[in-house]
Amino acid sequence: MVRLAFSLFLTLTLCNIIISAEDSLVAYTKLDQVPQSAKALWESYDPRVEPLDIKIHHEWKKDGVVSRLVTFKVGTFKATDARIAAYYCFPVNGKKNPAFVWSHGGGQRADRRRGHYFATQGFATVDINWLGRPLEVDLDPKNKWGTDWGKIDPSQGPNFYPKALRKGWKRDLRPDEYSVDPIISPRNSNWFMLTLAARRAITFLEQQPEVDATRLGFTGFSMGGTITSMTATDKRLKAVAPFVGGTGFLHENYPGMSSGSVIRNIGDLELYKNTVDPAAYWKDVKIPVMFITSSNDFHSGFHRIYRSMALLPHKNWRITGNMHANHGPGPEQWIMLNHWFKQHLAGDQLNIPVTAPSIFKIENDTARFTVTPAQQDRLTEVEIYYSYDPNCVTRFWKSAPAKKEGAKWKADIKVYPKLPLFTFALCRYKLAMPEPLERGNITSTFALNSNLRTHIPDDINLTVIAQLPKSGLVDDFKNGTKNWSSRDQHSIKTYKFQDPELDTNSSRKLALTFSLKKDQPLLLGLGAESKFLGGGRDLGSYYHGRRITGDGKTTIILTLADFKIRGGKKGKALEWSKISTFSIDLKDQKTKQRIKLTDTNAGQVLQRIELVK
Repeated sequence: MVRLAFSLFLTLTLCNIIISAEDSLVAYTKLDQVPQSAKALWESYDPRVEPLDIKIHHEWKKDGVVSRLVTFKVGTFKATDARIAAYYCFPVNGKKNPAFVWSHGGGQRADRRRGHYFATQGFATVDINWLGRPLEVDLDPKNKWGTDWGKIDPSQGPNFYPKALRKGWKRDLRPDEYSVDPIISPRNSNWFMLTLAARRAITFLEQQPEVDATRLGFTGFSMGGTITSMTATDKRLKAVAPFVGGTGFLHENYPGMSSGSVIRNIGDLELYKNTVDPAAYWKDVKIPVMFITSSNDFHSGFHRIYRSMALLPHKNWRITGNMHANHGPGPEQWIMLNHWFKQHLAGDQLNIPVTAPSIFKIENDTARFTVTPAQQDRLTEVEIYYSYDPNCVTRFWKSAPAKKEGAKWKADIKVYPKLPLFTFALCRYKLAMPEPLERGNITSTFALNSNLRTHIPDDINLTVIAQLPKSGLVDDFKNGTKNWSSRDQHSIKTYKFQDPELDTNSSRKLALTFSLKKDQPLLLGLGAESKFLGGGRDLGSYYHGRRITGDGKTTIILTLADFKIRGGKKGKALEWSKISTFSIDLKDQKTKQRIKLTDTNAGQVLQRIELVK
């Protein structure tokens, strides 16, 4: 009897060992096994099947919020478990709460403060630490509570993930010793494994007693935005909101340019397009989408966002983006994450305005853009922008004079032969009351974009730009800093040097005019970035700094030689035409206080910038 019991125990133990050693995915070994569409790629995978084996490593309680550092099992790959760390946060209210997954961006990590904030807004969240950076170093100095991908590695390399197996990020579909499949397969791209982990995070939320499993969402920043797009087809989700990432068509160049594509040496381009590129997913996303971005974002090209949203089988989408900025949505954008999930997950009746419809007609050499925003009782401003530049990362969005006729805003824009034209409206609305954001700032308004309208000639010839009428004026600040952006409300940045109608001849000099006070010296810092231009035109980062003094109106004149390469490096001289972004910072030398250049009074100090002969 004892022998029989021991034999039974041994048999069960061996079975458990065999079961635990079974991989979550059966490797593809033949080409005809490899799925050829995004839908086929995921239809055979069920993220609910395997136990999560959740472990709670630490818990915090503060201000009616519980925050936990947890790990859970992503799956078993190459006979080794892969586990991901995450912060799980929820309000202590005795309710089953709406909830969403947060997926951080490249180089980033999960953030407990973020989860705490959203818990105060009524949401439970799980913030997955996919990159594997250490989290609570003081509590866990050896990172025993951290993400451990085992024998696979969907990270960005050892600079971020201590246990990295590869030197860096793997986008391509080719196999290597750390990939799932031994042949070319979409499952060999890091994007697949991160999306699998994301779907397991949804399962995690489903199983929490504080969560209403019928009200789940997903959001993420940058690379997390791409993960959001690839997870948006999960039928358990009710709404998604990708930030600055998640656009399709990444393999295509910008119109009329030989640059713009970020897909190279992918292994099989057609297979990538059909299984990994977000465009392969958006066409099957049946839930509401709020795309949060910046006008010049490098990771979510502006026109690619609209092309991606056009793939949706419904019209329940919005786009919000701050102007003259790259990869940094502002308060008017961040608040839309709260509102989108409050409306579609929590069920609050926020009545978010629909995407403003627009009409675009070209007659002779003039395009008329007409936009009709909804809910005009809440509307505070309509700004119409346009550009002839096909480079969506470095283009300068010019403001077009808008004329209001009844409920419509209209603008006439010059059309040039062989040049593209892009135009849209930013519609600004007031909130019922000011609302706090995650990082402590407050906003009283939110912004939504209209449809983007484009004119793309078949015979684009960008050399025509040289024939456009030119002016040397960068800004006279009569409209404040409307042509600039600011992340800190002190320094300001513009893409104005990429305006096709700015005379950037290298023989010109840069004149900056200030109104100075006697005995109040200022420290001036200028930055000139030459990046994202494409076609081998990028030069690098340049700066100029000096002390300026005067009494009244004072103009300083700078040449290209006054700008030095950052870091003391050697390189090419700066060219006005190759400045993608130009930034200004001013500090009072005596008080050490930076001047807030976004203030309306700042125009009394910085009055004019011009390229002069």
